[in-house]
Amino acid sequence: MVTLETVSGPERVLRFTARTMDIDDLDLATERGGATWHLLAAPGSTSTVAGAPMTLYAEELSGTITDLGDRPLPPGRTATITPDAVPPWLRDPVGSTPGTGIRTLAIEDVTLSRTRLVNGDLNIPGLHLRAVRG
Repeated sequence: MVTLETVSGPERVLRFTARTMDIDDLDLATERGGATWHLLAAPGSTSTVAGAPMTLYAEELSGTITDLGDRPLPPGRTATITPDAVPPWLRDPVGSTPGTGIRTLAIEDVTLSRTRLVNGDLNIPGLHLRAVRG
C-alpha cells in the first residue's frame, strides 16, 4: 500500500509491479456525461501489457487466486483486496523472495477499480469504443 498525491488530495492505493500482464476480453469503463464509456478489445482476444517493470495502482482488486508461489492457496480462493483490507496470507512476508519482500501471485477473473498504469505498452486487439447511456 502506498499514498499517492492527487489533485483531490492524498489517496491510499494498492501498488503492484509486473513484467507482463495478459488481459482476456479487456473492458475498460469510465462514467462521463451521463454515460458509461467502454474501451473494448475484440471478443475472445487477449490484450497484453509489456515493457520495463510496470507499476499498477488500484483502489481495489478482486479475483480468484490461482497461484501464490510456494504458499498454499487461501480458502475459497476468491479475494477482494483494498488498502484497508489486505488478507493475512498476502501481508505475511513468508513466501516472498528473500531480501525483497516481493511475492509472486497469479489472479484470474480480475476486476480492478480506479486503476492507473505507469510504464508498459498496452496492446489491445480490435480496439473499439462503446457508450451506454443510463
